[in-house]
Amino acid sequence: MRYTKRIILCICLFINGCVEPYMPAVIVADYNYLVIDGFLIGNDSTFITLSRTQTIADATTFEGETRAMVQIESESGKIYTLVEKNNGRYVAPPLGLGLADQYRLRIKTHNSHEYLSEYASIISSALIDSVTFEEDLEKDAIDFKIFAHDEENNSPYYLWTYDETWMYSAGYSVYYYQDGQMVPRARADEFYFCWKTLPGNNIYLHSTTALAQDVVYDYHLFSIPQTSRKLYHGYSILVKQYALTREAHEYWTLTKKNSESLGGLFDPMPSQAASNFRCVSHPDEPVIGHFSASTVNKKRLLFLRSEITGPRTGPYGPTGYEDCESEIIELADISPETLQGKLVVDRYYDIVTQELVGYTVAPEECIDCRFQGGTTQRPAYWR
Repeated sequence: MRYTKRIILCICLFINGCVEPYMPAVIVADYNYLVIDGFLIGNDSTFITLSRTQTIADATTFEGETRAMVQIESESGKIYTLVEKNNGRYVAPPLGLGLADQYRLRIKTHNSHEYLSEYASIISSALIDSVTFEEDLEKDAIDFKIFAHDEENNSPYYLWTYDETWMYSAGYSVYYYQDGQMVPRARADEFYFCWKTLPGNNIYLHSTTALAQDVVYDYHLFSIPQTSRKLYHGYSILVKQYALTREAHEYWTLTKKNSESLGGLFDPMPSQAASNFRCVSHPDEPVIGHFSASTVNKKRLLFLRSEITGPRTGPYGPTGYEDCESEIIELADISPETLQGKLVVDRYYDIVTQELVGYTVAPEECIDCRFQGGTTQRPAYWR
C-alpha cells in the first residue's frame, strides 16, 4: 500500500509538471481603465467611488483612485465639489438640489485625464412600504423581502442596496491598571458589546414594466444563514431604494450578470455595459460606469435573537476569538511592562488558601470588541 501511494504521487507530479496553465490575454492584460461607481442623491449625501480595472487573475485588494477632483455640475451653472474621504471614496453632503435641473459628473484624475458624464435628471424614488423577514426552516435561513409602490409612476426601474448592523461580544474585563493599582472598571468604560455596520456587497434590481401598476410585492432581496454569527445577539438592515432610468437599469443588470458569471471555464465572456461617461482629454480611452441621479428612500428592519428560531442544522459560526487564551500574572510581577498589550480580566485566587495571588489577563484584541471594527456606541434604534 505504501509503494502504491508513492507511485500515484509520482504520476501526479509528472502530469502536473507537463501541463502549463492556460492564461488568456483577457485575463492577464491590465487595461487600467477608470471605474466610476455611485449615484447623485437628491435628498441625501452623495458618494462616488473611483477605482481602476484589474485583471481577473489579480488577487490584490481593492485600490481606489485617489487625489482626483470630483465635481457635480448643474445645467444652470452651479458646481459642487466632492471631498475625498479615503481610498478613492468621494463625498458630498446633502446639497438641496432642485428636481427641475439636470446634473452631470466631472472628474479629473491626478494624471490630468478628464472625464465627463451625460446630464441626468433626478428621479424621485418611490416610498418603501415595508421590509420584512421570514424564517426558511427548510434552508435554515432568514429571507429578507421588500414591499413598495409608486402612485406617481416616476420610474418602474428599481435598485436596492443595504447596510447591515449586528451586535457581537468579546471577552470581559473587570479591572484596569492605573497608577500602580487595580481599579474596578465602570460600566460606562466596558467594551464587551459592540455594534458593527458594513454595506452589503451586492445590488438588487427589479422592474415593474410588465405590471399594470407600479407595485413591488413580496420581492426577495437576499438571505442569510441562520448559523451566521451576525444573528447571535441581534441584526438590522437599512434598505436604500433608488429609481433608475431604463438605460441605467440595463447598465446595472449587465454589470451584475458579468460580475456574477466570472470564474467558470464555460461561462459567457463579459460584455461591455454601455457607459454614459467619456474621457474628454483622451477620447479613445474607455470609461466604465454609469451616472444616475435619484432621491433615496430608506427603511430599517431590526430583530433580536429571541425573535427567531435559531440554527437547526448546526452551531453558530465562529466568533473570531477562538484562539484567545488568558494567562495569570502574579501580584509581584504586575507592572506596565508585563501588562503591555494585555487587559485585565479578573482577580485570581489560590485554590487552597483563597488568597488573592494575581490577575488573569488576555491580549487586548481578545477583550476589546472594537478591535474587530465595531463601536461600543449603542445605535439609537437598537432595542
